[in-house]
Amino acid sequence: MRKRRLARFSLLMPIGLICLLIHGCALLDIASPTPKDMIVTSTPFHSLTDTPSPSLVPAIPTTPTYVPTAGPTSLPEPTTTELAPKITITILYDNNPFSEQLETAWGFSCLVEGLEKTILFDTGGDSAMLLRNMNKLGIDPQSIDVVVISHVHIDHVGGLSGFLQQNNDVTVYLPQSLPDSIKNSVRNAGATLVEVHEPVTICNRAYSTGELGDWIKEQSLIIETNKGLIVITGCAHPGVANIAGEASRLRNDNVYLALGGFHLCWMNTLQIKSIIKDVKSAGVTLAAPCHCSGDLARKTFEKEFGDNFILVGVGKRLEIAP
Repeated sequence: MRKRRLARFSLLMPIGLICLLIHGCALLDIASPTPKDMIVTSTPFHSLTDTPSPSLVPAIPTTPTYVPTAGPTSLPEPTTTELAPKITITILYDNNPFSEQLETAWGFSCLVEGLEKTILFDTGGDSAMLLRNMNKLGIDPQSIDVVVISHVHIDHVGGLSGFLQQNNDVTVYLPQSLPDSIKNSVRNAGATLVEVHEPVTICNRAYSTGELGDWIKEQSLIIETNKGLIVITGCAHPGVANIAGEASRLRNDNVYLALGGFHLCWMNTLQIKSIIKDVKSAGVTLAAPCHCSGDLARKTFEKEFGDNFILVGVGKRLEIAP
């Protein structure tokens, strides 16, 4: 009987690992939503225009999770164009609530406006919910020029095909490592596909880090501002501190704001504090963790960053002077 149980367990283990690879971080914090006293609904916009600029800090120390590969010391500069008075980042899809009128689900998507091109970063796990939230926020899918997908997991790429049915006149930046089935679906929808491996310029002041990491390859979005860099992560599988350090190296500037999933939902307090120390060493001034960061990490970041912590969730809008 015992041998039969062991044989059954050995068969189930590989299946479980495959499921984790497909779906990404386990849904550890869905059952325990952000406490009500941390949810702010009275101020839909968070202005960052008056926050002091970051001071110079050392580059990120080497960690075992990711070592930057040989690559360009800087990205090529695009043709300069006139920018809007502000850059606006709106969270369209997240498992953390902010606006009571919007739906929440496991996944991430945000919209970047005010640059040369309007950028949709990730598409969440369900296109119908993504489009409903966009509609409630008054965002027209036709206004989007570029889609950037961070990595292969369904909670970041699941809404892409439905979005392309609404607007296929976009350029989609996919990690080169993604399956051909996803790439072909973009081509078949009529959109322009760009496969990303090395760092690449998306438009004036917006860049991809290129694929980072080993097991799960992931690209993040870099936005230049006069206060420093904004780095937007999908899940930060290569490590949020590593991504911030690589962005700083690529653009030769400090990270003003790190926003997105930090992939800390399975860590304890001591582990999270160690990550926060690395994030600060990487030069990050403002932190806005969401999605797979987890409630414990969000509370710990708030304690450690103080006034430089930004609570975000679906519907949250941040305004940054370019």
